[in-house]
Amino acid sequence: MNTMYRLKKRWYSLLQKYRLSIYLRNVRKLFAFLFFVWLTGSLLTIASQMIFAREAHTSFRDYIQYFWIVIIELVSGFDVPGDIPLHLASQLISILMLVMGLVVVGLFTGQIISMFVHVLQKMEFFPEKPDNFRFCKPIILCGCGPRIYNIIDELRRNPLSRDREIIIVDKEAHRLERKHYRQADEIWYVSGDPADRKILQKAVGRENCRVIILSKNLSDEKWSHALSLNTALAIEAFDETAHTVVEIAHTKSMAHFQRTKINDWVCVSEFGLKLISQSALQPGMANVFASMLGNEIDDHAASRIYFSPAPLPQPFVGASFTDIVAYFHTKLSDWDITLIGFAKYIEDAEKERLQLTLRNSNYFVQINPLHRKKVADTHTRYIEKSQKLYFYRDTVLESRDKLIYLASEEIDFGQIKEKQA
Repeated sequence: MNTMYRLKKRWYSLLQKYRLSIYLRNVRKLFAFLFFVWLTGSLLTIASQMIFAREAHTSFRDYIQYFWIVIIELVSGFDVPGDIPLHLASQLISILMLVMGLVVVGLFTGQIISMFVHVLQKMEFFPEKPDNFRFCKPIILCGCGPRIYNIIDELRRNPLSRDREIIIVDKEAHRLERKHYRQADEIWYVSGDPADRKILQKAVGRENCRVIILSKNLSDEKWSHALSLNTALAIEAFDETAHTVVEIAHTKSMAHFQRTKINDWVCVSEFGLKLISQSALQPGMANVFASMLGNEIDDHAASRIYFSPAPLPQPFVGASFTDIVAYFHTKLSDWDITLIGFAKYIEDAEKERLQLTLRNSNYFVQINPLHRKKVADTHTRYIEKSQKLYFYRDTVLESRDKLIYLASEEIDFGQIKEKQA
């Protein structure tokens, strides 16, 4: 994030934190009221003096002084000097001005105190996202509950979320305590229904927005997926480019999401059952998954799954996946990286011809591609096998394709050009 973006975000967050726009609006009303009282009081004083004490004034300039006298009474609370002759009616007006001055000062002081009390009350909670500032590429968490802190911890431990703000959207989001998080952790909230377009407008970022929709009640399958589906459809309708991930309670709910443009849905219980079964059949499998997803004990030693950024480095363009693997083994053997597959870019026409639903993405993921022993056409990019797309190891990768790899941290593929030079 550039410096100007940070400065603007801090400025708008300061306005939101102290609710300065509200208090400034109230202060403007107080000043308008003060001006009205001053002008009215001054004109009434001049009128009473002209009617009841005309002989005490020699020129029109004598009457102008009452504008200054009334403002002193309003702002300072002092009475007029004794050498200025005031009629009884003017003295009553002066008393009224003194009272009105006390009221205005009291209201102004109350506004300042209210502002600081509001800030002190909110210190233990996450800050509210600025209304008039749109984050660049935030991660939006729809729904809050006991698991929300676990999700935030996982996101913040992953270096891929380093430059992303986290926004929690829920009706109860304003009650979430900050706990051990700091202001620098960039965690914000938007209070309201995430399926409401006005609320989404506050949360959705400028580009590359990621959305996680958490199921509020996994035990209530029907009610849970209905809420998640409504939220997901609202987000996709508002910003079709946002990558949406939905947590579902049961695999039977998948049928409802397949008819939408939602990118991914994850059935946590189903993944858990498969992991438990595999761990029983293959001891140590749980440690393998824990290492790839991040280990709480030694998070820096964990190997995560990454996608290389597009475009593909020039040495790899036009080379097969087998050649790229060999390149890493020979020329980049000092890199701590293991290639496990690639993401092939599929043109829109090909997606339509093959009836592929890639969920707002043109990338088809191929993990651990197999060798093709007998090939009629070495330049064939894909085949249809049981109405499914499959890529072999000798698939030629192009500029828009991506590599999928295991590493302890994200790799800067720009260094490959430097090594070549």
